[in-house]
Amino acid sequence: MGKDTENVLGDPTIILMGIGAVVSAFLFYFMFKFADAGNLLMVLLTASLIAVISFGVVKVLVSTSKNKYIK
Repeated sequence: MGKDTENVLGDPTIILMGIGAVVSAFLFYFMFKFADAGNLLMVLLTASLIAVISFGVVKVLVSTSKNKYIK
């Protein structure tokens, strides 16, 4: 692996990605369940939560990456 990839990958990053994937899968499940029930408001709310969690995970990864490159 190259130096750039090696610095970013690590246990905290893998754990964060795993937690994000599990929460997103959980929310996708409920989004489809709400869609089957015909509840548009909950589908939109669940989709918004998925987007917020995705942006949060990316924000943490970027800040972690920046901190490691500064050192």
